[in-house]
Amino acid sequence: MKNQMFYRSFEIDEREVNEKDRSVKTSFSSEMPAKRWFGNEILLHGKKNVDLSRLKNHGAALLNHNPSVIVGPLKNISIKDRVGFATVIFDQDEDGEKAFGKVKSGSLRGVSVGYTVQKFREVLQNEDYETEDNVKIKGPAMVAIRWTPHEISLTPIPLDSSVGIGRELTRSLDGIDIERTIKKQEAQKMEKHEVQEMIDGAIGRLNFAKPEDIPKAEDIATAVRSILTEDARPKMRVDTETFTDLLGRAGAVSPECKNKISDMAVDGKTEPEMLRAITDMATGKSDAEDLGDLGDGLKKKKKGTMDRTLRTSFEGLDDKDFFSGIVQPTMSFN
Repeated sequence: MKNQMFYRSFEIDEREVNEKDRSVKTSFSSEMPAKRWFGNEILLHGKKNVDLSRLKNHGAALLNHNPSVIVGPLKNISIKDRVGFATVIFDQDEDGEKAFGKVKSGSLRGVSVGYTVQKFREVLQNEDYETEDNVKIKGPAMVAIRWTPHEISLTPIPLDSSVGIGRELTRSLDGIDIERTIKKQEAQKMEKHEVQEMIDGAIGRLNFAKPEDIPKAEDIATAVRSILTEDARPKMRVDTETFTDLLGRAGAVSPECKNKISDMAVDGKTEPEMLRAITDMATGKSDAEDLGDLGDGLKKKKKGTMDRTLRTSFEGLDDKDFFSGIVQPTMSFN
């Protein structure tokens, strides 16, 4: 795909026609944007951007991009003031004489350059891009930062630059190196009162068995801030409300459990995984009161405790029952 051609068209300035030398000096490229199917295309004309070696070593002026109709060699190929220039010397054969006559009469006054692009720099909407030689470009645009002109043709009607790549009009950028801006996701900035409102709202939606069961505001604030940091935000797989609920449940088990759930949330664990961790830690704490196996899966408890039924899910369990079960365990969670 890299070998397929783009085209740009220009117009011959009649004042540059030199009848004595049988030549015409013309521009063949510039940094003016050309409309393509993918948006604006800009050809940079710095020393590192344009490879003129092909034109200088093998360049010839064609008629209507037909490689079998050569009207003459190209001389004085250069970039000046960020514009590409070349001088066409007309051969004294039939094709050269015919083309030169039409240029002098004004019936052949279009110039079209065929070129390939090796590397584009994509400039996004509302992005400002500055080149190494301080050219400033506003997006959106595809900026050719390495490209090679292959041939220059004289044409009666300049080729429409919007038609795409190649004589077969293949519309694809496959095979062309495209440099893109990687936009880092910025952490969301919130005012102190906005964080407090988020905390108050989350707490207000929970029904705690006792006031002392309500998690401390600073603990929730720490968790909320972790959600909003650049590293944590893309990993979070639970929303703020769910996370606050999980943090409250974990805090009722132990400070260690609360810290574990915070870490799991930052690491991108799912809600079922965090619920399972809370259950494991809560069950382990209760099992510490077991005094021995009485057989048939029953365990003897400390005096004053009740036998617990095995519960395998939180489904249908509200906050009040959950925290009551933690304070006065009558059931186990597995």
